[in-house]
Amino acid sequence: MEPDVAREVPPAADGPVLRQSPVVGVVIPAGGTARRLGGVPKPALRVGDRSIVARLVADLRAFPLVVVGPRPDDVVSDGIEVTWCTEDPPGGGPAAALAAGLVHLTHVDVVVAIAGDQPFAASAVPRLIEALVADPGADVAWGVDAEDRDQPLLAAYRADVLRSRLCGPAGGRSMRQVTSGLRAVRVTLSTVEGIDVDDPADLAAARDEARRV
Repeated sequence: MEPDVAREVPPAADGPVLRQSPVVGVVIPAGGTARRLGGVPKPALRVGDRSIVARLVADLRAFPLVVVGPRPDDVVSDGIEVTWCTEDPPGGGPAAALAAGLVHLTHVDVVVAIAGDQPFAASAVPRLIEALVADPGADVAWGVDAEDRDQPLLAAYRADVLRSRLCGPAGGRSMRQVTSGLRAVRVTLSTVEGIDVDDPADLAAARDEARRV
C-alpha cells in the first residue's frame, strides 16, 4: 500500500516556530558502507573539514541524538546528548538501526530519522517537525528530494507509530515495508538538503558545497 499523502510543504529559508513543543529525539543510522567508494563507512567520509557524522552531530546538537554505527575519530560531543549503539543484527539495515535507536529514546513524542550519509540535511529538520505538528492526522512528515522521491530516512515520525511498526525483529526489513500505509506529509527539500553520498560524484558535490559554506 502506498503512503496516504496528506499535503505538501515547500522549502523555507528559515525554520518556522513550532505551534506546540513535542519532545523530539533524533536517530542517525550510520552503519552503511560505500561499495562504490571503496567500501569505507560512508558516515566517516570527510566533507569539508570533518566527517559526515561529525557534521550531523554538531548541526543537530539541540536534540537528544542516537547514532547507530561506529563513531568516527573526529566527532566532538562535549556538551551534546548523544548515544552510540549498534543495530541487531549488525548490518541489518536502516529499519534495524531505527529500532536500535528507539530503545534509547523512550521519552520522546517525535523521532527524526536522518541517514548518516546526508551531510547537509539537518536544516530540514525544523520544517519536518513543524509539518508533523501542524497535521494531527499525519503519522510522518518526510522530505521529498529534487527528483520527487520520498525520503523515509529524512523524516519526522510520531514515536508511537514508529515503535508499533518496528516491534519484533527489524533486521532485513526495508523502509518501504516499515512505512507502508502511513499517512505522510511531504516536505520539499532544497537541493543541498537532498544530497546523499552514494558514489564519487555525490561525494564531489558534497565537498564542493562544503567549500561554499
